[in-house]
Amino acid sequence: MSPVDDPLGDSDRSRSYTSSDARASDDRLAALEQRVAALSDEIAVLRETSSSGTQGAQSASTPVAASAFVSAAVAAGLRQPPTGTGGSPPPPRRRESFSDRLHSAATIRGDELESLVGRYGTLALAALVILMAVGAVIKMAVQHGLLTPEVRVVAGVIVAVLLATAGFIFRRRGAVRYGGVLLALSLAVIDLVAWGAGPRFHLVPTSVALVAVDVVAVTLAALALHDESEFLFVVAVAGALSSPFVTTNGGGTALALLLYGGFVLAGALRAARDPEWARAVAVLVIGALVYALAAAALPISAEWYGPYLVVLFGGACAAAALLFGAPEWRSELPRAYLAITGVGVLAGWDAVGGRPFTVTLGVALGLAGVTYAALRVRHEKLRLFTASALVLPLVSLGVAYAGAATTRVQGAVCALWTVFALAAWRVERGSADDERAGAHLLAATILGCSAVTAWFWDMPLPFVAGLALWGVIVAGLCRNELSVLPSMGVALATGAAALFSIDQLISRSAYSYTPFVTRSSASALCAALGIGIAGALIGRGNGGAATFADRPVRLGVLIGFLIVWGRMEMAQAFNHDLASFLLTSYYAACGVGSIVAGRQLGIGRVRVAGLALALYAAFKALVEVTDIGSLLLRVGAYAAVGMFLLGAGYLYREEQVAGDLG
Repeated sequence: MSPVDDPLGDSDRSRSYTSSDARASDDRLAALEQRVAALSDEIAVLRETSSSGTQGAQSASTPVAASAFVSAAVAAGLRQPPTGTGGSPPPPRRRESFSDRLHSAATIRGDELESLVGRYGTLALAALVILMAVGAVIKMAVQHGLLTPEVRVVAGVIVAVLLATAGFIFRRRGAVRYGGVLLALSLAVIDLVAWGAGPRFHLVPTSVALVAVDVVAVTLAALALHDESEFLFVVAVAGALSSPFVTTNGGGTALALLLYGGFVLAGALRAARDPEWARAVAVLVIGALVYALAAAALPISAEWYGPYLVVLFGGACAAAALLFGAPEWRSELPRAYLAITGVGVLAGWDAVGGRPFTVTLGVALGLAGVTYAALRVRHEKLRLFTASALVLPLVSLGVAYAGAATTRVQGAVCALWTVFALAAWRVERGSADDERAGAHLLAATILGCSAVTAWFWDMPLPFVAGLALWGVIVAGLCRNELSVLPSMGVALATGAAALFSIDQLISRSAYSYTPFVTRSSASALCAALGIGIAGALIGRGNGGAATFADRPVRLGVLIGFLIVWGRMEMAQAFNHDLASFLLTSYYAACGVGSIVAGRQLGIGRVRVAGLALALYAAFKALVEVTDIGSLLLRVGAYAAVGMFLLGAGYLYREEQVAGDLG
């Protein structure tokens, strides 16, 4: 791994001998051999041209001069960089790290293994040996009664100072990451010392211990920003966030805790401007969650802000992220803080009801404003937006809903939040991202169904009629939307109306009603009209809903509900014998009618479903009609089913004849 990625990397240590170094040395040796060969040729020429009279005198000096000349040439050759094509030095080769070779499936060289053992193994063994030595010293001090609280605290301070000093020394030598590790260990020791000096041994007030940890953490944060070190910044923020938990004895109020946490988070958010610091963002979110959970576990204050304290904390963090966060963070970080706010809604749910509703509504509206401001942010990497648009408005809605005294007020609150979602849909409509508008319209559909439920839950017929009407309204709004998300809202509203109408049909007393003339029948009629009209509106549009729910699907859903409705009306009408006769005949009639409808509309699935229903009617006649006590009704059931089956057979025969003639 590279020195930047290796927290224990040291640029001052000796580097491993790599293949690139070997190639460079070979080039230098080749250049040196060429230079020595040229010098040897020159010496040979000098010896041949020397005179015989002076040969003896020169022979004594020539080897010395040649030797000196060769030595100078060797030194020049060693200093000369290897030449590439055309005599120019080759481009510098990037040194391959161990992680590069590992991912390229290359084998580990012996010198690399030596470097790994030297860099990591020795450090781990040194730490183990030092810890054993410290443990031996502590054991000896405890046995002799020398390890008093004051001595422990002072020893901790000395260790922290030594670690910090070593960290600064390594930083000055260029090992910034290794020095950062030592500084982080120094902060951890300071946390331990503050805990011992404050709540453990009560040598100093807890406020003094808290300030001491904060001063060290702020210093490290400033140093991290100067060095652009995410690791050191994360350690500093984590140290500052953990200080109230290690320097206090568990006392204090939720207000003081959240004020301190909010100040630290806002300061860290304002200071950290590098969008690539993903781990810093994770620490900010996790820190806010820990503070929210800790405050929720404390007793609720009797002041006006008691039940809303965690909610206000999450909303303030989200607002700070929108105002001070890096542009790349202003989409996901505020939404993460708003999700954490849900902890406050659950914690204060029971206590909100006893507070003035105006205060509750004001807090909820403020949180809703922050929520839709966060959802309005645009970014090229917008993850989990649909889930955020569906879930996050429920957080602010939960605050107002918990404070509503009656179901009518709860319905009004849901209706107000429905208006908010519709307004967001109108703002996003026509934007480049169709999913954003579709998500808001789906959220509005869900909130509208909640409003109808709160208003009309105790009135069955208005309840079903309200759901069906709301489904028709949403179908009219989404018929030209390119996103398919709103069609899910239409299915939710009309499907809920259909299910509740069937539940009302089931709840009637057996054999004590007249089919199709009860209030439950009126509910089923409203549901059928809602399904039919909503399907017609979607079919007239050119949006994604019309593609997702095509014509066969819409007609199949409507016909299927009508058949189920009729079945519920016939199953327990009048008395057992008459109900069995009517139900068997009804299945046969619906089967033939579906075959006719499928042929007329050109929908094969409807035709096949009708044929299956007609065959089921025949099976039902063979099995269940024998239980009819009245002979006349039994014969009538057989005759009715037989006639309908003959009609179905004739229709298929006519279809075959038409195919033969064609």
